[in-house]
Parts: sequence; C-alpha cells; structure tokens
Amino acid sequence: MSEPRKSRRPNSPPIVALTGFMAVGKSTVCRVLGSLIHWSYIDLDCEIECHSHMRIHEIFTMQGEQRFREMEADALQRVLEHASTPTVVALGGGTFVREANAQLLLSRGVHVVFLELEVEELLERCRCAREGSPQNPRPLADDPDAFRELYAQRLPGYCQAELTVRTKGKTAEQIAQEIAAALHLLASEERHR
Repeated sequence: MSEPRKSRRPNSPPIVALTGFMAVGKSTVCRVLGSLIHWSYIDLDCEIECHSHMRIHEIFTMQGEQRFREMEADALQRVLEHASTPTVVALGGGTFVREANAQLLLSRGVHVVFLELEVEELLERCRCAREGSPQNPRPLADDPDAFRELYAQRLPGYCQAELTVRTKGKTAEQIAQEIAAALHLLASEERHR
C-alpha cells in the first residue's frame, strides 16, 4: 500500500469507501453520509449476500473465511466497475487490509476513510449484538482474545486510509458531517446536481 494515490479514471464517478473494524458503524455511517451528500450508497456485505443468496455467517460456516474473502474481492470489483453515480461504499472489516483490495481501491482513486474506535468498545458492541440475535452476525467476534489480536493485526492496514475519523462519542450524523467536510463533499455534491 505504499504506491502513491492515483486519481480517478476520466468520467468515473467519485467514490468514498468506509473501512474499519467490525461494529464500528460503517453501514450506518454509509447510509447517513450518502443521504447527507445525495450520493448512492452500498454496503459490501449486503452486496455479497444478495449475489450469493447466503448470509455472511452462513458463508463463513459453510464455505470458510477464505471463500468469503474471494467473494468479497469479487463484490468489490463489481461495485467499482458498475458505479455510475457518486457512491459511498461500506467495506467489510477485512476488505481494505487485504493488499489486492487496497491496491484496487487506491488505483481507482477511491477516497478511503478509516472509522476508528477503541477495540474494547467494539468488542462490547459485538457482545450486545450477539445477545440480541439468535445467530451471531459477527462470527469473528466469538473469542475476545482472538478479536483483540485480529484488531491489532488489521490496524496498520486501516491506518493506510486517506482519512481517519475518530468515532468515540459521536453520532453517525456527526461522523458523516466530519467526513463530508474533510473531503469537501458538500461542495462537490452541488457540482454533481
């Protein structure tokens, strides 16, 4: 991920991709940011589920993480190729930290934003979600020690993002406003009308 950031291809719409660990709020912020700046928004996990006709936890259980990562890379490629309007994309927690995906995003001139939150708060959010759901929607959160270790492994990759937004104590609306201001998206939104 050391290559310089390339500009968008001519005539390709601007894209913002949100990265960060599980439970940081990428999907929610994606929807809020898309609505705020009047862009399309896509959740990559939803894209995978629609294309495979399986839930993420089912893919992990039945086909394994490696197969899921292959499906995730394919979904990312499809989203980037088919984006015809300015778009916000919520990436999966492991998408941007895979070298090939990061290079693809950077080569397309995608603005990648890391939503940062302390690991213990993320773990607590996953615990709460698990208690409220009969099927664990976050299979990688089953083991707290492994969860912390995975976060530590992924953190250097997340830090390669163009922009880091610390999310502690902020609403999705505040985070979206911060991203829009930092990337000058409100002004660019007016130009795309």
